[in-house]
Amino acid sequence: MEDLRRLIYVPILHAQEDAKHKASILPKDQKIAVKKVKIARELSAVDEMWEGIAAKIEGLNLHWNKTRIYQDGTPVCGNELRLAKRLAESGSPNFSFILDLIKKGATLEGTEDMDLLIQEYDLLNKLLMKSSATHQQSKNAEYQTKSRELLALRDQFILNRITGTLKKKNCP
Repeated sequence: MEDLRRLIYVPILHAQEDAKHKASILPKDQKIAVKKVKIARELSAVDEMWEGIAAKIEGLNLHWNKTRIYQDGTPVCGNELRLAKRLAESGSPNFSFILDLIKKGATLEGTEDMDLLIQEYDLLNKLLMKSSATHQQSKNAEYQTKSRELLALRDQFILNRITGTLKKKNCP
């Protein structure tokens, strides 16, 4: 018998409405109508994406009690399920889907080092603070360098986490 572990990678789209961008020169009532159409289209596309993902995952006929979910951005903290519930309640289709899988018996695993997530958040906040154009350029260059370093550290942590928690199964 051979010990096998299988990781199924599911790329997802983190969509944001364009409603916050006000670059249009249309009158206010027309802007609202255009935004509603854009938002409806985007939501429809996101819904279709999640329906497709759900169908593909269902088609795999997984043993849910042996299935682990690794979601990037989810810290290893002991409160992963509570975090997922809060995000699902706030309207995240991603975490709503994850909760559906958990109800079937899957286990959500934290994947991220909290300290690295906080460092990345702080780095992004520094970049977004208002400053002169010259200072903004230097902050952007610093952000690019440090964010690549943090991403490499985060990726390594995620790899170690998956390797350490993805259980082996006996296959004939």
